[in-house]
Amino acid sequence: MTYRKDIDGLRAFAVLSVIAFHTGLAVFPGGYVGVDIFFVISGYIITTMICSEIKDKKFSYLSFYKRRIARLLPSLIITLLIVASFGFYFYTNKSFDKLGKEMFFSSIGAANILFAQGVDYFAEDAAYQPLMHLWSLGVEEQFYLIWPAFLLIAFKMSHGSVIPLTAMALVTTTIIAISVVNNDGSKAYFLLQYRANELLIGSLTALILTKASSENVREEVKKSISYFGLVLMAAPVFLYDENTVFPGYNALFPCLGVALIIAFPNTGWVTRLLSHRTLVFVGLISYPLYLYHQPIVSFISYFDFKLPASALFMTVALLSSLLALVTYQYVEKPIRNIARIASRKSIVTVGLLCFSIPALAAAGAVIAKTNGLPERFELLNPFALEVSASHASSFHKHYERGFEVSESESSKALFVGDSVLQQYVLPISIALDFDVDEVDTVTRGGCVLLKGVDFNDKYADISCNDIRNDLYNSAKTYDYVVISQAWESYEDSVTNFPAGENVYERWSGFLNQTVEHFLRYSEKVVIVGPHPRVAGVKGLQPSIRLTKETYLFGLRKLEVINNESLNSAVSVFNALEKNRRIIVLEPREIFCSVRCVLSNETWSYYSDGQHLTSAATSFVAERISNILSLRANISP
Repeated sequence: MTYRKDIDGLRAFAVLSVIAFHTGLAVFPGGYVGVDIFFVISGYIITTMICSEIKDKKFSYLSFYKRRIARLLPSLIITLLIVASFGFYFYTNKSFDKLGKEMFFSSIGAANILFAQGVDYFAEDAAYQPLMHLWSLGVEEQFYLIWPAFLLIAFKMSHGSVIPLTAMALVTTTIIAISVVNNDGSKAYFLLQYRANELLIGSLTALILTKASSENVREEVKKSISYFGLVLMAAPVFLYDENTVFPGYNALFPCLGVALIIAFPNTGWVTRLLSHRTLVFVGLISYPLYLYHQPIVSFISYFDFKLPASALFMTVALLSSLLALVTYQYVEKPIRNIARIASRKSIVTVGLLCFSIPALAAAGAVIAKTNGLPERFELLNPFALEVSASHASSFHKHYERGFEVSESESSKALFVGDSVLQQYVLPISIALDFDVDEVDTVTRGGCVLLKGVDFNDKYADISCNDIRNDLYNSAKTYDYVVISQAWESYEDSVTNFPAGENVYERWSGFLNQTVEHFLRYSEKVVIVGPHPRVAGVKGLQPSIRLTKETYLFGLRKLEVINNESLNSAVSVFNALEKNRRIIVLEPREIFCSVRCVLSNETWSYYSDGQHLTSAATSFVAERISNILSLRANISP
């Protein structure tokens, strides 16, 4: 096929848009549509190549996948090795466990399937998301498995049937994508069946151009069409944001814009701009550039460098471009040249690339199956192993997530809430002298379980809305029902939040409904109020580099950083205690009654900014017991 500089320019626009989005440049809030631009380009390129070979009777699956392997695997292998090495040295067991799982799925081209089960692409957790962007590679690789066979079958049926069949596939997948985007956002964002229409737009463009060239179209018309295409493609980068319903129909605008630019090259300034040597250069290295940029964003975020978005963009763009250039020049180009030639060297090279995939997948599986390879701490830093044990969650040692309600007619206590609630289950049970089997839990991280809430559940393997429905359909009775959550969170997930500046006041209506419901089924309702946010915890995370001296020094630096917010919550939660059957436990009273106690001078009481460690259990249980003993309406 004829090389076109402007298509490399489109690749450059796409990758720079994505980098701008991932580095937080506010002027490009819709930069994530760069991935959709890539999809259209990929559909166009692949379809053009396959059709050309089919017509020349030269197409073979072996040569097609050989080229795909040589194109995709070298940079992917390097990316996975870099990320795995970083995670091995710097990550906690929990984070490395998660990374191992992502490595496994990314290696086999199924990262999108993994992320569709429980990840929010827009969640701000960049420090531990170095492979998040590989979902798009999974979509493309899965498309490459299906599309050649589709085209071969269509051509065998009739050359005239190829375009109509592709158009039907495009319309069908577009309808599917639009129909689910509001109801199942996570799956709609990541899975092939909801993204295939974007690749098919490029494919249909390629097929139409094989039948009807744009050469006969007047130059001025082609220029006008390319201007319109640029507007459709570029406007979403500036106008969309994380709250835009996407992909669905909103993905069609940038995709159609790209298709118009590809279909109508001309002598106008759009084609000339996209063909500029700087953009062409970026386009040529765009694949490794795309693969490397997210790990670099993640590494910078891990070390908590406070860079302005513009400086972060420049840093990430520069570093990833340098790495991409070296990879393109000295790894990717030589391997692709070798793969084009039928020789023993070609067979060995492609064979080694193919062997690397199960090897990396196996490494990821081992990391995940061993819960983060804790042996690395045993061998290289035993102190980090002690920290891991101290920082572990007390909840997950004794309880399960989800709807865990026994079949008995009554129990001692029911705990309802998210991961912040989970950390109080064991301490409150100890304070009230409850055994594990006397306690029911309805809980899941990142989940609002208050009555009356309309919740947009973007990410999780356990449906928040399902367990909420089960919770309020239960008529089981309890001595105590304990309710809590991360009160400062979820403003973007609760779709029926009332207006108001004080976030705690906005929860009061839901809280009142919830309390009123549970007072019918329990003797007392306990509400754990607003939670301190603690700074300085990141430096205490167990890793191979952590030393005891660094850890002990870090304990002295821990501090509560949301006192102003905690003060604004006092009146909201105090108002609930007018009912003597309602008890409000203030975490600030637990940790900061006289002065803030955030560690026992040996171990931190916080594993991150808001979650407690196992080391905090006895301290919190004792403090709760003391607080409750002072309340006139309860004795422990």
